[in-house]
Amino acid sequence: MRKSISAPIVLLALLTLGRTVRTAEPSNPGADSQRFTGAWRVLSVTDTRPDGTVVPDLYLGPHPVGFILYEAAGHMCFAAMIPDRAKWTDELNGTPAEMALATEGYDSYCGTYEIDEGQKTVTHHVRVALVPNDVSTDLIRKYEFSGNQLKLTGTNGLKPDFKFWTVTFERATPAR
Repeated sequence: MRKSISAPIVLLALLTLGRTVRTAEPSNPGADSQRFTGAWRVLSVTDTRPDGTVVPDLYLGPHPVGFILYEAAGHMCFAAMIPDRAKWTDELNGTPAEMALATEGYDSYCGTYEIDEGQKTVTHHVRVALVPNDVSTDLIRKYEFSGNQLKLTGTNGLKPDFKFWTVTFERATPAR
């Protein structure tokens, strides 16, 4: 049996989700807006130095796995991780050290989104996030479509000596 979650935490989560659902508004229905809708699988996450050198992301490594989901009513959710993170000794109860280590090489947030087709940006209005400082922020990403791929580029969360990061996704298809 899994560890139970306290009632105040469940109530807070429901109130937060309820607020997100009530305030969500669909993006302007342009051509790019329609292309965003659906599930996208992470292909790569890279960081670019000022000299143009591209390296695997420092947090998620050379072979991250993850998804970003955009739904037509304006909600979105992103999660990515290093695929071989250490497992907890007790699968139901991680030690404080194991729980802290589990957050390294993992990122996730959810909320609503808006698309500015003129500027080629998508703004993620964060409502829930692994990183507490991301909650209630607006994360602006440049976007580019190429075939069945979507590239998002940004500058938030960069380590010093980097110019920008890029996440490349491909349209996800259900695996059986």
